[in-house]
Amino acid sequence: MESQEEPSSVARLFHEFFAELAAVLEDKDQESCYKEMFRILDESRKGFLTCQDVRAILRSVQAQVDMSDQELDDVMDDIDKNKDGRVDFAEFYKFMLKE
Repeated sequence: MESQEEPSSVARLFHEFFAELAAVLEDKDQESCYKEMFRILDESRKGFLTCQDVRAILRSVQAQVDMSDQELDDVMDDIDKNKDGRVDFAEFYKFMLKE
């Protein structure tokens, strides 16, 4: 059950970070803000984030939420709904809206 709580913590952490960024982008609607955030995270402009990209992002916040490697894997499984090893904007957006 604890691993179920941790992804929520990560989602909250992402949400807090992106809320700060959204303040900068306040003239845009919520989906537009998340699209801009996704674009920022997708540094190579592939249109998706790889598992490695997402893991790197999660590892950068891992210490702040005290996550194990297994919990990182669980979060990745939660984000990558179609299990193709990539996170597209739709998957990212659904995850970010999840509370």
